[in-house]
Amino acid sequence: MFSWINHNSLYILIFFFPIVITTVVYYNFSKNKFLLISLFVFLTLLFVLVKIFFQPHATDDIDQVELDQIINNEPEVIIEFFSPNCMGCVLSEKEVNEFIEKYSEYKFIKLDVSDKRYSELVMKNFITVTPTFLYFKNGKFNDKYVGMLSDSENLYEKFNQE
Repeated sequence: MFSWINHNSLYILIFFFPIVITTVVYYNFSKNKFLLISLFVFLTLLFVLVKIFFQPHATDDIDQVELDQIINNEPEVIIEFFSPNCMGCVLSEKEVNEFIEKYSEYKFIKLDVSDKRYSELVMKNFITVTPTFLYFKNGKFNDKYVGMLSDSENLYEKFNQE
């Protein structure tokens, strides 16, 4: 259902990127083994720290019935489908938090795509890439934003087109 590269991009970054960079340095700049090992360890630790400290927040703990009630009772609802292993989700976290603070008129819900409770909702809405944002207005699906956020205004502009 999910493309491996999208769903596990942080693991690719953590394990593949240091190997590639170390190989490039080896063939183009230096064959010093101490430098190469140090570079590899540094890059690996750096990306492990990125994974630990910049991981998206945990999913909202709601079930399908509660989710349906929220969608039907709130005037404007945005649901973010994310994965803790998705680099786009990690990089969008700051913008998502800015959006939540700035636009309090929206009810914002975060759901982890790997949580089995939401698998029916994920399949029903054809969520194949994370992050994906669904916009519901007055209980009806209105729009969808797929991909990483570079600015919190992108989401607002997308969902407020008249």
